[in-house]
Amino acid sequence: MIGYEIEKEEMIIADDERFKMNFRLKSRAILMNEINVTAKTDKVWKKNYSTFKRAFLGSTKNGESCTIVNEFVLSFSSNENLFKAQASQPLTIENPELGYKITYLLDSFEIKDKEVRYAGDLYFEELQPISNRQRSKWNKNRVKAYRGSLRHFLTTLNERFGLRFEIIDGRAVERENWRRISGRRKDPLVKEGFNVLFNKKDLFGTSLIIESDFRPLKNEILVFPGQNEEEPLLSFEGRMKVIYEKESPELAYLMETDSPASYKQTSYLLLRADSVYFDKSGRYFEPFMIEQQGYSSWERVGDQLPFNYIYENN
Repeated sequence: MIGYEIEKEEMIIADDERFKMNFRLKSRAILMNEINVTAKTDKVWKKNYSTFKRAFLGSTKNGESCTIVNEFVLSFSSNENLFKAQASQPLTIENPELGYKITYLLDSFEIKDKEVRYAGDLYFEELQPISNRQRSKWNKNRVKAYRGSLRHFLTTLNERFGLRFEIIDGRAVERENWRRISGRRKDPLVKEGFNVLFNKKDLFGTSLIIESDFRPLKNEILVFPGQNEEEPLLSFEGRMKVIYEKESPELAYLMETDSPASYKQTSYLLLRADSVYFDKSGRYFEPFMIEQQGYSSWERVGDQLPFNYIYENN
């Protein structure tokens, strides 16, 4: 609420757990600089805002359609190689293509040497459709936003792990029929349209990507049991190349990256830790531990879905 400081509490809540929490918010004085009313628009702020909006919401069809209702809470700073943005209050964003109103508590945002990094907490409210046609459009757009995303990919890896291994006395034991499934039609990666390759030499994610150094996924294990069965671990060496073959890239991406028309949705993943946990629905919570490059990094807040979104593969 305007005039109060943000209060946050992190916790893990089981499905059947119910409890009540009370928060007593501390009042916060909003200090504003002296205001000079002129007939001219602040051109510097407007330029910075355009940079922020494009990098934060994305230049996809969904991202371009989004509106930040309270853009006036933003302030910017920049030098030769670093651009930063701050928000004095949570951002209110309307996404008419996916049918959501988003409240985003921006913790950090920066562009350094063309690399975009941002973090924060976001909350989704479903907009009310004015017709069944609009509802159908939103559902279709949400499915498209999900398919090929990092969340879709992590969910698929977890399904593949469950098909490949059974847990016996806390140990993952490979099933006897796995070799007949791997790389074939019943393999979840094949079924969902993902093709995975590795450059195991590229441990630090250099800016130069050498396509000839990538090798197809063979018998590598990518997912491991976590502390509980609901939270598996992702772990691999080098740079992972993920090609999603069931959708073409948006035209805007092809134009921005000067890619050929036959180019597939190609993304690259790097781990900034030995292993990173996620949940069975592909939801990943630790900011900056999975670095995305390529197509998936081009999709920003404008293509995000709420954590309770359920994808039904028909």
